[in-house]
Amino acid sequence: MPEAALRDLARSLEHASAPPARALPVLPALRPVVPGGLRPGSVVGLDGPGAASLALALVAGVSRHGGEDGSGGWCGIVGVPSFGVAAAAGMGAEPERLLLVDEPGDRWPDVVAALAEAVELVLLCPPERPGAAAVRRLSALARKHGGVLALSGPFARDWPGTRLRLRLDEIAWEGIGDGHGRLRGRRVQVVAEGRDAPGRGRRAHLWLPAPDGTVQPAAPVRPPLEIVPPPAVKDGAAVHTRREGEAAVVRIREGIA
Repeated sequence: MPEAALRDLARSLEHASAPPARALPVLPALRPVVPGGLRPGSVVGLDGPGAASLALALVAGVSRHGGEDGSGGWCGIVGVPSFGVAAAAGMGAEPERLLLVDEPGDRWPDVVAALAEAVELVLLCPPERPGAAAVRRLSALARKHGGVLALSGPFARDWPGTRLRLRLDEIAWEGIGDGHGRLRGRRVQVVAEGRDAPGRGRRAHLWLPAPDGTVQPAAPVRPPLEIVPPPAVKDGAAVHTRREGEAAVVRIREGIA
């Protein structure tokens, strides 16, 4: 699709009205970056390394307590054969509320359209660059039914009208020593950008996953403090000793973790 046509389509989708539906819930640890939940009728892009983990966390939040009666909502996962159901369950997802279509084939827009009428969240990895007709159709269905379309994979950024993008930064696994040990958990910074995260966006440090498989807040890692030794005294130089009762002063400087 020509770039000019993509821009026109993006503008038309951004100004289209959304239904007065309630927001889709997210896990408590994600609320600092997605306050109030996912906008109904919107498209969310999951970018970069760790996008699969973000997808698991979004599915867990919706299927855990996304239904109208306070129970879990339904989620469709399309074109993601590697989706980790066990990992999602560890984050709080209800496996019985997940509908998986691993290989939708050339008719993937029809599969997503059918799910958009029945579930709260559709996670889609488009197998090809989406055409204008598919974008208009599926975005309109999301707005009509108040669901959320979450996109991952190499063509996720080619979808016009995406109002929120989530990605991971400052990724660090914990548990590995000097060539030995077991991975226990991963510290990340979740970054939210786009029209639904105005300004410089929103950021939060999380365990994704925590050692127990859940998603938990994590305190930012501060660089270690390094004690700076006093300068060496040359032969013959005057030495100033600390007077009695005077507190010792230790200078420190921040090192590099």
